[in-house]
Amino acid sequence: MVSVLAVDAKSKDKAKNIDPALLALIQLDHAGLLEPFVLFNRADAGIAQDYAAYRSAHRDLLRRYLDEYVVPKTPSS
Repeated sequence: MVSVLAVDAKSKDKAKNIDPALLALIQLDHAGLLEPFVLFNRADAGIAQDYAAYRSAHRDLLRRYLDEYVVPKTPSS
């Protein structure tokens, strides 16, 4: 779904008709952070079982997702 909608999201006219939540998923996908999003925010029992192995192999992506989307830095004045 993300790859199909990403084509329309490139056009400002078409992007305004796409749900903002879907635009956020497209942004996460382009940033390479869709898997950490799913793991932390949409995990079911099967996905949760994969957490330890995924964390071992992709700790940097998990930290980046948390730093950029969950607890972003506050802007400096």
